[in-house]
Amino acid sequence: MEEYREVPPGLADALVPVVADLVPILRGRIPRGPAAALGRLGAPDAKPDVFGLLVGPLVMGHGESAALSRLRSLGEPVSERLLGALELTVDALTVPIPYEVEAAVPGPDETPHAFGFGMIGGPCAETVTAVRLLDQLRPGLSTLIVALVEELAGHEALVPLLEPPSELTGEKELAAAHGAAHLALAVAAAAPVLRRAGAPLLAGTSAAVVGVALGAVSALLSESPMPSAYAAALLEKRRADYVLPVSASGSASVRGHRFTLAEHTVLGEPDFSGNGLAVAVPGGIAVRTGLGEGQVPVSTRILERAPDEVELDWWDEVVEFSWRAERGDATLSESDSRRHVRTPPWPGDFRVRVHAIGRDGEERERYELMLWQAPPGPDIVHKRGDRLGYVVRGEAVPDIEAPPEAAYRWIRQSMLGEAATVTVVGGASPAEVLRAFGADPAEPESAQELATAYDLDPWVAVLPVEGGVLAVEFNGFQGSYRPVLEPLSREGRTGSLFWNINAVTRLSFADDGDVLASSELGYSEEIADPEVNRALAGLDFGGYRDRLEKGLLAIERYIGYRLRKEDLERMVEEDVAYRILPHLPELYPEARDADGSRAFPGHGPLGADTDRLAFVPEETLRELAWRAASAVAEHAGVTGDPVIAEVLTERRLSREAKLAARRSQLQAYREHSWLWQALHNATNPDPLAAAIGALSAARYAAGPGGEDLLEHARRVVRQR
Repeated sequence: MEEYREVPPGLADALVPVVADLVPILRGRIPRGPAAALGRLGAPDAKPDVFGLLVGPLVMGHGESAALSRLRSLGEPVSERLLGALELTVDALTVPIPYEVEAAVPGPDETPHAFGFGMIGGPCAETVTAVRLLDQLRPGLSTLIVALVEELAGHEALVPLLEPPSELTGEKELAAAHGAAHLALAVAAAAPVLRRAGAPLLAGTSAAVVGVALGAVSALLSESPMPSAYAAALLEKRRADYVLPVSASGSASVRGHRFTLAEHTVLGEPDFSGNGLAVAVPGGIAVRTGLGEGQVPVSTRILERAPDEVELDWWDEVVEFSWRAERGDATLSESDSRRHVRTPPWPGDFRVRVHAIGRDGEERERYELMLWQAPPGPDIVHKRGDRLGYVVRGEAVPDIEAPPEAAYRWIRQSMLGEAATVTVVGGASPAEVLRAFGADPAEPESAQELATAYDLDPWVAVLPVEGGVLAVEFNGFQGSYRPVLEPLSREGRTGSLFWNINAVTRLSFADDGDVLASSELGYSEEIADPEVNRALAGLDFGGYRDRLEKGLLAIERYIGYRLRKEDLERMVEEDVAYRILPHLPELYPEARDADGSRAFPGHGPLGADTDRLAFVPEETLRELAWRAASAVAEHAGVTGDPVIAEVLTERRLSREAKLAARRSQLQAYREHSWLWQALHNATNPDPLAAAIGALSAARYAAGPGGEDLLEHARRVVRQR
């Protein structure tokens, strides 16, 4: 069976009149949306409208023909939409088959009359199935059509048919006309070839014709120039679509101690001696880095106007200067321009503010660029603070003393960088610390295995250090809870710091069984304990810089132990950790205003009626709480359990009940977790908080009776 390596002589010329007659008919049937998606194949920077069709990236399957790979890469939405638009027209076409086609393409007799065909992976687009089957029955035929379409597209008699009408000026209109004309040509070329082949089941059918044509036109348009008017239309569209403000975070490639934000490659060596940080260069700006080669994090903000304030707290160096954009579209040096932010796609004068931190190598190096349109102005140095800046400016380097919290900057690049709780207990033993956490010292496990279990059950690693014990929860938080801090501090003075990836933090101090302070960094209330105040003295948590580091420094001052990178590495190397049986969450009273109403109204199990619970007698609130807990127990079918029966009768958690309630927080014991939440909440000393908490748990765990329970509570509050 013949496989085609090139287009036979005379074949394309013979098809020219056929194609010329069919193109106008077919072009009018092609919808603008998918036609524009095809037309943009030669313009990778072009983007469709929000709800426009988008073709996928090129996917080359092993052993596939170019037509099939190109067709699959377009994606099903494009191919199926176009098949639906064209199939009736293609089926009804009267297509003459020139003699040259008959001579070059064997007829149906060359197609196997018996064959097998298997598919895996589920249904796929009808066009893909048709082309895949064609490639099996008539190998090389789709390749011939791809080559034939390319040759016909360059034929002098057909080129005028492919040009968009001169009156079209919009980007989408030009892209659609470009795509529709070329697809019409490809369908017109494929139809006579496949009808001549006459392969059983598919050849000549609309799915095969449109499928092969789409593969061919995808290959063609990906390598073809766009219409001459398209570049201006695309630029106009991009300018219209560019909405300020724009921001992005990514990285820039550093070469020779610099990166650029530029419209084109920056040649030569910029002179940074003026401000020591950044300078305008032809076509962009260049920034002097401490890093010699590699990648640095860069955030970019393009604003409508100058920012109201100059941000200095976080940064070592901040400078501002003017830059003249020659055409716009500047991108970070050697970055993928489709992933990083671009400056506005128009020329003009801009102010640029460059922020830098970490150029001296003592902490992670990173940058922020701010740009806004403004007339040219003088250079401004808002802040000078790193040694490199003085060196580059040719100035004497002052004695810049790092703050004491700088000793902890390594923590950001460690295994604890995103989320952890670090707890230090002075004068304690590891076993005492583990028991206070709720762990069993006799049951060690592999920390690495626990970390990769992903079951969310808490665990802790401990290490004896000078003067006490270091306890670390990798992505955990039990050490920030009062029920843990209190028993820990009975073993020795305790400090803990929790943080997570959402920038939530908690710094706590405890001693002799009392939690002396525990709050978000920077939001502490008045603290009475003088030792805690001495630990916090001079530490400003109001800014963003070194907040975790300052928290760890405060713990060092309070306990007398400095967390060292080597200690953390030793803990990781030992690979020993202990599962924690979590303590029950602390029960807090419901906050109230002076008139008795809820301080934070508008939410709760009864909706707006939850606020009216504040004016229900305490005895009634207590009855509502235990009625809710009983409803959950009844729905769970455990009222006969002696432990639960005792809780419901005595209205308190026995020792056995507390243990079961604590276990219900673990993955393996979660069957009745809502029940234990309801029971625990019902024991809250504050009747209002008890009722709200128990009703909240019951509405999720009482089944069909949950709504009856809530309706009963609503009737109670409405009678008041």
